[in-house]
Amino acid sequence: MKINEYQQKDIREDRIDFYYRTKTKEVNDILDFLRKHSKKLAGKINNKAVRFSLNDVYYFESVDKKTFAYLNNEVVRIDIRLRDLENAYFEFGFIRVNKSTILNVYKINSLKSEINMRVMALLDNGEKIQINRSYKAKFNSFLNTMDKGGFQHETDN
Repeated sequence: MKINEYQQKDIREDRIDFYYRTKTKEVNDILDFLRKHSKKLAGKINNKAVRFSLNDVYYFESVDKKTFAYLNNEVVRIDIRLRDLENAYFEFGFIRVNKSTILNVYKINSLKSEINMRVMALLDNGEKIQINRSYKAKFNSFLNTMDKGGFQHETDN
């Protein structure tokens, strides 16, 4: 793949034009990354308004009817319900893995099956998220539609 990069100081907004012959898995991954990176969310950290990229979110969690976005080193309170997040960002790799958590599958480092039919997802930042049994089939189906090249799946024997 050939990449050309140009700096042009007189443009009003940064832009990317992406040309491809065939929409391959690699092309889709790049487009997904760019779309997800350009999506900005608003929230609050200690009552201070912040904006952040969807691409920086490891997972969303609902606690006591409040929704939080977990970034690498920060937790941001957002005013969006989990159901709305799930519907809006499913196509960007966000999937419900238990009653209170929506996980960004692109932040998964490895998966480990557990004895109780659950799966533990180890994230790039070292956190662990449990994928409950009732969400496991939908999660596996979602992964089967993606190229699982970056994931390691361990099983207990």
